[in-house]
Amino acid sequence: SNPFLATPSLHGPKGERARFLAVVDNGAMINAIDTAAFQRIARRLHPLSPSSRKLRMANGSVVSSTGTWTGKFEWGPLTTHTAFEVFPSGGSWRMLIGKPL
Repeated sequence: SNPFLATPSLHGPKGERARFLAVVDNGAMINAIDTAAFQRIARRLHPLSPSSRKLRMANGSVVSSTGTWTGKFEWGPLTTHTAFEVFPSGGSWRMLIGKPL
C-alpha cells in the first residue's frame, strides 16, 4: 500500500464540521480516529457508541476500542454515512481511512 494524506471532515448533529488530517491507507482494514483527537472535537459530533472491538496494530499489540463514531463523512465531492473505531493511536495519526471507504 502507498499511504497518503487527505483532509476530510466529519459532520455533527447541528451541521458542525470537524476537519482532520487523515492518513489514507488501503492496507488498513478499518476506519479509525485517535482517542485524543476525538476528545478535542467530541462536543461538535455525535457521541460514541460502545464497542467491544479489539484492534491489532501493525506492531502486533492489541488495543481496545474507546467506542464507535457513526455519522456523515465528507471528503472532496464524496459524502457518505460511515463508522470509525476510536482508539489510541499512540500519536501515529489522528484519523486513519482504510478499506471500508
